Amino acid sequence: MVEKGKKQITLADAYNLITPEDSRKLYSQWAPTYDQTFIENMRYVYPAKIAEALAKHMPADRSFTVIDIGCGTGAVGEEIAKLRPLSVIEGADISPEMLAVAASKIRSDGSKLYDNLHAADLTLPIHFATNHFDYFVSAGTFTIGHLGAKELISALTVCRPSATIVAGVNMQHWEDSDFSSAISEALKSKLITKPQYEEVDIYSEGSEHFGDKARILIFKKN
Repeated sequence: MVEKGKKQITLADAYNLITPEDSRKLYSQWAPTYDQTFIENMRYVYPAKIAEALAKHMPADRSFTVIDIGCGTGAVGEEIAKLRPLSVIEGADISPEMLAVAASKIRSDGSKLYDNLHAADLTLPIHFATNHFDYFVSAGTFTIGHLGAKELISALTVCRPSATIVAGVNMQHWEDSDFSSAISEALKSKLITKPQYEEVDIYSEGSEHFGDKARILIFKKN
């Protein structure tokens, strides 16, 4: 619930972010109510779509390490844990307050949802892992006012060779930020395999933003 006299944070506020410091400030304020005012009220189904795409490429009978980039309060992690409960999930986000919410979440068996959480500004070099994770997932991070194609490619350093990447990109942001060129360059340099693409709804029917789309990229790191 929003305090009386306090402006409710909206998607427009998130889309208007410019600097990493802007992101820290906004999400520090939004973290306590984010799950209710955004994920629930906006009918945000994007995390479930990412987890479903991941599950198609992850065997259910083995334990794999997963990095959830821009994990926020843990919506993607929750969906992965339902579909692939053996997954060992870590998360990274710029907001300590959002990470604190994610850290409080547990799985159906009572264990922690995330094995580890990292406060990280992904516009800078990443130091918490190198060539480590089997899978890389992200929903809502590569979007307007947030991170671009350069940061997506740079973040792949946390994955081991042959890791599978399942990354969602807002469709408008895809066009505006020329993700196609960055992907083509990564292919040309043999950093990644040729991506598969899935177009999905970000919000379900009944949301004021129903119709907004994301493109899920699925590829491997070479």
